Amino acid sequence: MEVRARALRVFVLAVAIVLLPRAGLAAGFSIFEGGAKALGMGGAFAAQANDPSAIFFNSAGLADLEGTQVYAGVATIFTGTEFAGVDPDPGFGVKEETGTLFFPPINAYVTHQLREGLGVGLGVYNAFGLGQDWKDPDQFTGRHIANKVNLETFYFVPTIAWRPHARVAVGVGAQMIYSTVELHRYIQQWDPNGSGYLDVGTLNLEGSDGLNFGFNAGLLVQAHEDVSLGASFRSQATAEIEGHADFTQRSTGDAAFDQVVAAEFPDDQTGSTWIDLPWVLSLAGAYTGVERWVFEADVILFGWSQFEKLPFRFEDKSLNTDRVQDYENTLNVRVGLEYALAERWDLRVGYYWDETPQPRKAMSPILADPDRHGFAAGAGLHTGAWTADLFGLVLLAEERSTQGESLDAYNGTYASYGTLLGLNVGYRF
Repeated sequence: MEVRARALRVFVLAVAIVLLPRAGLAAGFSIFEGGAKALGMGGAFAAQANDPSAIFFNSAGLADLEGTQVYAGVATIFTGTEFAGVDPDPGFGVKEETGTLFFPPINAYVTHQLREGLGVGLGVYNAFGLGQDWKDPDQFTGRHIANKVNLETFYFVPTIAWRPHARVAVGVGAQMIYSTVELHRYIQQWDPNGSGYLDVGTLNLEGSDGLNFGFNAGLLVQAHEDVSLGASFRSQATAEIEGHADFTQRSTGDAAFDQVVAAEFPDDQTGSTWIDLPWVLSLAGAYTGVERWVFEADVILFGWSQFEKLPFRFEDKSLNTDRVQDYENTLNVRVGLEYALAERWDLRVGYYWDETPQPRKAMSPILADPDRHGFAAGAGLHTGAWTADLFGLVLLAEERSTQGESLDAYNGTYASYGTLLGLNVGYRF
């Protein structure tokens, strides 16, 4: 049934949002806002990893964190998307927008040094996520794909690090992942009387997964008095999700047509899917040979090529399908500078370039992921046992067109924008 097939396609897309590293503000769906100090340098931090956010950026850094430390914060993300359609669907002259949306990913860490060169810690942070809320949902031309999406994911990461040699530190952590999603969209069906596609119902989806698992590992090497090298690896992890889809029929004003729709309309039911999340490899170097200055550069590889399709299974097995994705491996480059302005103050700037893994055919109102440039600035204040770090970041995203390749036959050009502000506060006991 066509109405069932269209409903299923959107359900599959929604589930994909939950499972893919976001981001939101890095490659694919990955959120990289793991700490305000690091983000003030554009996220170039894996060769320093000298605050509790090392749990996120490079677990080996925990080996040298003294005492017991707490570090927690939030990043306020303001973002939006605009769309200009082309023929035949949705048509030239069609313009849509989300308006400015707000998201607040969090991070919180606690670390403890068991003895010199041996440390443990626990981190909690939002690693994946997405939100879209298109204006005027009753008239939005992409409402049959999605008019509103909300995603939250939480990582719980217990970590241990050890320094076996004066110049070498290693770390390892377990990743426990929990995700939730909510999706709203319209269901459409072709009117045999020639009126085109009509809104015959709505789909509201809420879903969550149990804990899924992976691991991370880190390495820090003091290659020279002024040069440190870092490497961090996050493993592939299999994520699974189950959701409940509520289907509600809407009247079209044609009683006979509504009767036909009612006979085919899907029942409320559960569904499931699974996907292999990509591995992530960070390679970094930091230089401190100029008094008061720190320079770092990171190269981050995302193993997206394994994501070739998304399997989806329904209670009604006739609705089972696989959606082709064909993502590609991506590269992310981040560079940053820090200057010790005074004993208590540090100033930071940073830049990053982020490559999208998403092919044109997978772009949609749920996500149209572009290549992007990020420009960051930040400051740090250290007084006694207290630390406060602040950053701001502006994203410049490249416009991107589907060029007629959309799997949903919804073609046009997407333009997005984003600004971020973030604050972390830390205390050492």
